[in-house]
Amino acid sequence: MRPGLVVAVCAVVLTFSVAAWPAAAHTQLAHLSVPRTVHGGHAALSAAAMRIGRSVGSPTTGHLIGGMQVEESPYLRIVPSCANSDVRWGLGPLVTMIDRAARQVRRKYPDAVLTVGHLSRPGGGEIDRHASHESGRDADILFYVKNHLGKPVLAEQFVPFRADGTAPTWPGASFDDARNWLLVTALVTDKDARVSHIFVAAPLRARLLAYAARIGAPPAVRHRAAELLMQPRGSLPHDDHFHVRIGCPPGMHECIELPQGKWAKKGPPTHERNRGKANPPPSPRKPFEPLTGKSAASGEPPAAVLAVPRESADSSDAIDDADGDL
Repeated sequence: MRPGLVVAVCAVVLTFSVAAWPAAAHTQLAHLSVPRTVHGGHAALSAAAMRIGRSVGSPTTGHLIGGMQVEESPYLRIVPSCANSDVRWGLGPLVTMIDRAARQVRRKYPDAVLTVGHLSRPGGGEIDRHASHESGRDADILFYVKNHLGKPVLAEQFVPFRADGTAPTWPGASFDDARNWLLVTALVTDKDARVSHIFVAAPLRARLLAYAARIGAPPAVRHRAAELLMQPRGSLPHDDHFHVRIGCPPGMHECIELPQGKWAKKGPPTHERNRGKANPPPSPRKPFEPLTGKSAASGEPPAAVLAVPRESADSSDAIDDADGDL
């Protein structure tokens, strides 16, 4: 074969290979809003999209540079009560962790759809009626919910749940132990993002850990979940969603791990407005009968399940007293 022909063939093969990989990456991350460039008809991830972004300052006094936006997909949705606000930006590790967790639940439960509330603004900074969410490391994630037939139902807004798994404002709906525990498992075991806190009401924390013990979940995962699941102090109990926070990524020197400063209360979180009489409880798309009987996990779990390492309890108290309404 003539040398010139060899060079031409190699150039064609190399061009195809370079163009084809970004197309695959685009397909995998199609629901994430990131900058793209076009090469040879393919949508390719730009160099800027490969960055994880920068979290500057703390969760309560900070901002976000080069964040990533969460968009809806078949297995992930934005809660309708937050859909009109542009508060769905975060560090790359946070956004991709949420995506991985949603997909992991979906793999086991093909009908599962994760519902996400607020993250941060495109540039971070203050959010009305939130005390944190300023530096791209916080996300509100609604609980998975099911009806009396065990089928998933989607809430239109934040809905509080009791210790027995029922919702006082949504008859017939119940806290989905299986899907919510699988979500927690995915978050606390994620290898690419370091979860530092999962704020949730103490009765729901106890319920999840009791469920994990009942199904024989790995002890290491249960212990890690027990460390990270905590009810905040000095704020609402978080009985209507998980508030997930990741730690500062390695080498991000402008990022400050713990909340900082004292500030005036900003009022209840935005989703709290949905609990008033002006906003009626959500209605399922198809009516269903109220749940009957008690949940198996409605009783008080063993004391061992409720135990929190002393150092974890002390650190969470200090953080949450500073963290206000979260």
